[in-house]
Amino acid sequence: MEAGLMHGMTAAVIRRHGGPEVLELCRIERPTPGYGEVRIRVAACALGGLDLFVCHGMPGVRIEFPHVCGGQVVGVVDAVGEGEASDASGADLAGRLVLVDPALPDDRMLGETASGGLAEYVVVPAANVIALAPDADPVTHSTIPVGYATAHRMLFTRARVQAGETVAVLGAAGGVGVACVQLAKLAGARVIACSSSAAKLERIAQLGADELIDTSSEDFGRRIWQLTEKRGADVVVDYLGRETLSASVRAAGRFGRVVVCGATTGFEAPMDLRYLWTRESMVIGSNGWERSDIERLVELVGGGSLQPVVHRVRPLSDVIEGFADLDQRRAFGTVVISVDASDGRSPSRASFV
Repeated sequence: MEAGLMHGMTAAVIRRHGGPEVLELCRIERPTPGYGEVRIRVAACALGGLDLFVCHGMPGVRIEFPHVCGGQVVGVVDAVGEGEASDASGADLAGRLVLVDPALPDDRMLGETASGGLAEYVVVPAANVIALAPDADPVTHSTIPVGYATAHRMLFTRARVQAGETVAVLGAAGGVGVACVQLAKLAGARVIACSSSAAKLERIAQLGADELIDTSSEDFGRRIWQLTEKRGADVVVDYLGRETLSASVRAAGRFGRVVVCGATTGFEAPMDLRYLWTRESMVIGSNGWERSDIERLVELVGGGSLQPVVHRVRPLSDVIEGFADLDQRRAFGTVVISVDASDGRSPSRASFV
């Protein structure tokens, strides 16, 4: 990667693992689409926990430096490689506003093991592109592919949430947590939202949560049991892991389902197995999303049934602060980076304080 390339682009890159401060805004080579690929002029790239994990480094996941993060991309197709210039549905892509499914072939992930969208342009397989309506909002739709799609699969494919059930969401102020609150409420469930931030709980209440638990001052497991008149929750969403899973299992009622998509506080989580067999409850894993989850969410957003929560929209030049919003847990909802392609006229390098 070299600065000042004639056919280059501006991108946020990392050359080593660390906190938000390792991000650099610089000029790199503009990618060219190969067979079956398209190039997208990026309009918006939403940030999520995965981007933060990539930045800090994840055990067992090796990336090549320099690296461009960012997997949740919306933009306009500006070039196509040889082969089919259409998405999986057969829609012609040239010049279309599109959303990218970040789960690439061969178990690669956009922004993780493949160069991502925190840049003016990104190249992806045409099969991973979903055409949007011309008037679709890039910022809103960029929030869908990871956080909301992960939440959708957790709740409906894995936990099979039904109207009238009680759903308790731990970490309800995070990107996946906020999505779970909104989607569970949209499905007609009673939602108990748990967070350690009293200020964020007030905002969660505005999303329709029926009960709130401040985990900084209350035992969430005991409180869920009280709120459900000792019946327990039908579904408990827990992506925190070691520090919470045991209490989550105790908070689930008869035939209850504890659904897990991650473990931010640690992977090894003890539990009292007696609660599983006496209540015939389950701990269910959920890994990412399927294309159908993204397509369903596009329908919900396009139809106005779902309005994803955006914490803040920042320009690409402010990407360090965007990562810091996540790293310092300032964000409520999704941080989105707005990217405007500048056909090579942007500064050759920017420095950050």
